[in-house]
Amino acid sequence: TARRDLLAQCVRFAEAAGATIQDAESEPAFEISPLVSYGGEGLESLRGKTLVGDQLITDIASVQTV
Repeated sequence: TARRDLLAQCVRFAEAAGATIQDAESEPAFEISPLVSYGGEGLESLRGKTLVGDQLITDIASVQTV
């Protein structure tokens, strides 16, 4: 579905920025708001962080990490 594709794209953006995804095998469901990053740009501050799933990232400072 389109929603699954959007969520998968957000995971790819985060991984390309250097983040790791907790439980990546179980299809994490987090979304990066287009107000934060439209095409994966500006996510450098995620480098080295481990993100937890099921969150809407509307501000880089509010990202939930392990």
